Amino acid sequence: MLTIFALTLKKTIALLVLVGPVSMVPIFLTASEGLDFPRRVRFARKIALSVTLALLVATFMGMPILGLLGVSFGAMQVGGGIIVLLLAIAMVLGQESSFKGSPVAEIEVREASIVPLAIPLLAGPAAFSYVMANSAWHQYSDLVHVILPILMTGVACWITFHLACQAKNALRQSTLDVVERIGGFILAAMAVEMMATGLRGLFPLLNAS
Repeated sequence: MLTIFALTLKKTIALLVLVGPVSMVPIFLTASEGLDFPRRVRFARKIALSVTLALLVATFMGMPILGLLGVSFGAMQVGGGIIVLLLAIAMVLGQESSFKGSPVAEIEVREASIVPLAIPLLAGPAAFSYVMANSAWHQYSDLVHVILPILMTGVACWITFHLACQAKNALRQSTLDVVERIGGFILAAMAVEMMATGLRGLFPLLNAS
């Protein structure tokens, strides 16, 4: 039970940092500009549901597709770890939005759309790689630490954007920047561990050292 709890907590923290709903608050406020409060709240719920569904699809469909392409689980962990590490470096340097593929200046604000905010800014390559690399389960109890982190991340997205709707004018960019930098350092450590696990899977001799 403690192992499942620890894995769930670890994966939830990693996925929250990868998705980064707090860092996307300014973009959310930009995308929802001109909407009244009820419509902004509905938009926040729509974004959270989209992120959750996208990550669940990647979790249960991603690896089987990679299997058909001949990609091993270890290779997926190493590749995912590299992507996660690049995102961590981008977060520390303040270049996260550019890394995720859509600079803030290019966001279309005329219509509240889940693209590109939900996909790929929130549920993007790094988050997809992480859930796919950690999607293995052998018994039903393992599904707890596979599914629950995704559900909790979706809830966190909804809570974050819902609070942003209520405190639209109280948030400072400097506060968001500090949170992003700290998350980047944590994520970098998790990325190195993810790559190390993948390398041990690809090269069993490393387990003897």
